[in-house]
Amino acid sequence: MKLFSKNFIGIDIGTSSIKVVELKGGKSKTLSNYGILSSDYFIREAYQDREPGTLAIDESVVSEVLSSILKEAKIKSKDAFFAIPDYATFFTTFNLPTMSESEIPQAVKYEAPRRIPLPLSEVTLDWQIIKGGPSKGGRAPVRILLVAVPNELIAQYQKIANSVGLKIVALEAEVFALVRALIKYQDKSNVVCLVDIGDRSTTITIVAQGILKASYSFDVSGEDFTNVISEQFKIEKKKAETIKKIYGFTDQEPSIKKIIMPVGEAILGKIKSIFDEVYLEDKERVDKVILAGGGSGLIGFADYLSTELDLPVELANPFLDIAYPPTLEDTLKKLGFGFTIAVGMALRGFSK
Repeated sequence: MKLFSKNFIGIDIGTSSIKVVELKGGKSKTLSNYGILSSDYFIREAYQDREPGTLAIDESVVSEVLSSILKEAKIKSKDAFFAIPDYATFFTTFNLPTMSESEIPQAVKYEAPRRIPLPLSEVTLDWQIIKGGPSKGGRAPVRILLVAVPNELIAQYQKIANSVGLKIVALEAEVFALVRALIKYQDKSNVVCLVDIGDRSTTITIVAQGILKASYSFDVSGEDFTNVISEQFKIEKKKAETIKKIYGFTDQEPSIKKIIMPVGEAILGKIKSIFDEVYLEDKERVDKVILAGGGSGLIGFADYLSTELDLPVELANPFLDIAYPPTLEDTLKKLGFGFTIAVGMALRGFSK
């Protein structure tokens, strides 16, 4: 049981900020430390440029920022779990015919070149069964979720970890951290939709009875809300960001709501199309939606989605089952949803 007395670090290197969470084990998990630094405080151009399937990181900049966070937050642990952004990985799902347990890995390996747009020599594959299982006399197909991470990206993360004295225990796609942080015991009998709105992309994940069923990432994001305001009023993005945070989807300033509505409708439309796909595929209806990521805290957006979807929509609270000092209550209430990925990665350390 020694493993469960250790502290583990979850690290989320996003396009708008770097977030770190340290959790301590024991009878209950406790928040030891946390830290965040926005990209406004370092060289944004060198940090966020990217192409599909890659994360063009200036390793020296990220290492310097991460080192500052670890020092400022007084984080002493060395065992770290790094999240890999969903837009930098390749996700796909596919069905296999009924087969034995020993046949599935070979079948996945055979299918992978047809599903992944990069040579297999350039990626590391991970996969899991999301429906069905090894043949035991039944005829149900097996559905596979396949994830491919570019090896170049893995090497970048390794260099960053080495430079700040951390040991990478595991690298993992964000979607798995998201599910680990947000799907609690009371949700395991429901179908839940997780909407992670980042600075550069949005990921919609369907979890049924506690099992990840499907995940979709697309290039409509929190930054798009800022961009349309900036373009409409011809103002700097920083000022547009402030306006967005003040008014959001409220009726305080109808002109702002009208400007950002097309972006909200694009996210809503994607959610609805995925709901339809889930129902057609498995005859399952979504019971509720949880919003995560830095872009999810836009005032009034959860209410807008709830009205349009006729479903409960809530902001993520990854600290729900984690103990922390009462003095942090207000801070974590305001910022907690943005730490979902980092919390999910730190929780990986306590997985069996």
